[in-house]
Amino acid sequence: MNENKKYAIFIDGDNISPRYLEPILSEVAKDGEILVRRIYGDWTTNNMNGWKELLLHIPVRPVQQFRNASQATDHAIVMDAIELANTNKEINAMCIVSSDKGFYSLALKIREYGLFVLGIGEQKSNSLWIKSCNQFKHIENLAVYRTTKPADAAAAAREDGHDVSLEDLLANAYANSQTDDGGRVSLSHLGKSIRNIMPDFDPRNYNHETLRAIIEAMPEHYELTKDELVPPNYWLRKIQNRAGETEKLSGTIKRWINNYGFIKTDKGDFFFYASNIDKNSRQHQIKRGDRVAFDVFKYPDPNSSNSAEQNGRAANVVFLEDEHLPVA
Repeated sequence: MNENKKYAIFIDGDNISPRYLEPILSEVAKDGEILVRRIYGDWTTNNMNGWKELLLHIPVRPVQQFRNASQATDHAIVMDAIELANTNKEINAMCIVSSDKGFYSLALKIREYGLFVLGIGEQKSNSLWIKSCNQFKHIENLAVYRTTKPADAAAAAREDGHDVSLEDLLANAYANSQTDDGGRVSLSHLGKSIRNIMPDFDPRNYNHETLRAIIEAMPEHYELTKDELVPPNYWLRKIQNRAGETEKLSGTIKRWINNYGFIKTDKGDFFFYASNIDKNSRQHQIKRGDRVAFDVFKYPDPNSSNSAEQNGRAANVVFLEDEHLPVA
């Protein structure tokens, strides 16, 4: 990870669902510091109501752009991005959040200035737009969860002498932190992720002097190690397979096509690739109706308008036996 990346984020509010705002900010924060965060759209329309509610407790600057011309919002983003690239020398990376292929030209221009371009959009995004970025992330891969409370709820919690659950805060911060090849997160980066979620975080609010003391007090949740440097660098790894951490489900193979398939369960259908099959089951000749067990990587969202999100995702798929059961 480039610790020196300083990002400006431009979100096409006409093109992206508000439910992804927090995951977008968290994903970019893994890679660097966010200096500028803006959402563009016509805030006089009902289309932006979902964004308005979020901005009551998530600090992002709304930019008004009337729909007085075709692609007016896109043009406003392009002009502001080019202006910042030329005037704000602190910014060396830009994130453009949209599935609109028209941004490919902007991405190429920004790269000509020597800036890193991160694109975030739906899986249906045009390949030209994707390839114009230094890196592109599919928005469907971002975990959708809430890391903040509405302002009134948070204020009420503090008035009652309570605060956000420490366990939830650490779990979300850990999920929002960059890991190394061994799945470890540096303690310093965990602290940055916590402050991205809760700027007023202070270990003393939880009766600990330091963040390291908090982690050391939770050995059932996190493993803490250090290197040989003086002073040492600390790393932590989340202990897996705690009760309730990863749900395991069982179901039957609904469909298998070359290198991917679908599992039918009472909680919906789950998608998986051949690479998601447990190594001890990869010699199995897959047939419709095979019984399997698997870890839930992502739950189905039947209410999503995006067909890719309507199915869940499965990991560590194990074939239970060779018996074949009928599939409804």
